[in-house]
Amino acid sequence: MEKKKLPEIQITELFLVKAGNDFTRTFMGEIRREIDDIGNEIVLGVVIVNEGKIWSKAASQKELMKNMDDICVMKLNSELHSDGGVTTKIFDTDFFLN
Repeated sequence: MEKKKLPEIQITELFLVKAGNDFTRTFMGEIRREIDDIGNEIVLGVVIVNEGKIWSKAASQKELMKNMDDICVMKLNSELHSDGGVTTKIFDTDFFLN
């Protein structure tokens, strides 16, 4: 009998990113765990905040959560990346220099 091939399963962890204590400024993100070149576990996170995404990488989940919360606060309170900044045109495509 031929051995059946099982479908590949990918487990996704979800988490919440909060900008302060206001529940209207809470966003859901996704965590990925990987092993780096020297064998250490790293945790990567991505979350969509309004019109953009924020990413972070850390050695532990606790450190990742703090980084993501801080970046979310900077994005919402300080309007981080609200201005695209200076661009240059290369082959009819705008490249951002910020």
